[in-house]
Amino acid sequence: MRVRGASIVTMSKVGLFVAAIVFGGSSASAGTGCNKAAVDAQKLAKHAEMIQGEDPKSAAEEYKQASSMDPTNHRILQKLATLYEKQKDWQNAAETWAKAAGADPSKGSDDFASYHFQRGYDLFQLAKKDPAHPNEAFQKAIDPLKKAAQKDPNLADAWYYLGKCQYETDDEQAALESWTKAIETKANDLAYYVDLANLYLDLGFPEQGLQVSQEGQKMAPNAKFNSEDQRNEAANTLYNLVLDEARAYEILNKPDDKIKALEKARNVPNPKNLAREAEYQLAIAYNDKGLPQDACSALTNYLKSPQGKTPESMDNHRDADTKKFQWKCPGQ
Repeated sequence: MRVRGASIVTMSKVGLFVAAIVFGGSSASAGTGCNKAAVDAQKLAKHAEMIQGEDPKSAAEEYKQASSMDPTNHRILQKLATLYEKQKDWQNAAETWAKAAGADPSKGSDDFASYHFQRGYDLFQLAKKDPAHPNEAFQKAIDPLKKAAQKDPNLADAWYYLGKCQYETDDEQAALESWTKAIETKANDLAYYVDLANLYLDLGFPEQGLQVSQEGQKMAPNAKFNSEDQRNEAANTLYNLVLDEARAYEILNKPDDKIKALEKARNVPNPKNLAREAEYQLAIAYNDKGLPQDACSALTNYLKSPQGKTPESMDNHRDADTKKFQWKCPGQ
């Protein structure tokens, strides 16, 4: 990873949308005024919403037609952009969110911050698919994410993805500040802590990396989930925080504390049955400490666990196969 100099960041801690209503021939729509085009646009958008599950392509065309009939109705654009996102059509989604954010704000809406965020998020996703021009692609996402954070400083994900883009464009100092702000805004999202702790460790600030990883672990019981998949992902994130703690102790040359952290990783649930490199690290740490029985036990656990697909994980598995003979582990 490319690392440049950075300083330490100290951690601390609607308009209403009135849908189209038709009562005895009268009608009203959000940000549209009472006119036939607005009503027709609402009707067409409603039909698009009904068919988008079975025919998303036709639904998208109807949403586009409806938005052209009433360009100030940002809600129609919102639905179109969301449909594009479901199809992972990040380019069209980003362009549509830009139009939604640029809709006439004089009618009042608190959704424009989220529209800027969604545009920045989609540009971030698009940048990840553009290895040829990564810096330029991530740079495009920074402006809408900054706008989102400025319009709604409590939008934690705006700070988080802003930090990701700043990191990708080699602005580590700004990334530190943005990720710190994300944590201060929403302290129970464990993913924020992982990126911040990793960056501190990469920049050579093990004390700060240790602090962030431990604070994240303390917040784990307060994490909230909307689905079982989110709960499972949080377990993996917690595991990564424990690994960050072990890494910090390694940099600080505290082998006993590193072993305790790696042992702690054993108690983190693994619902996705992912590769767990901590057992490999623990085996080496035990061996370095002159504990051959514990080292062989950890090595055996590691070799029985799922193998990761990263080059590092594949190298570790090959090395573990070699070490079980070198260490004369039981059964070899």
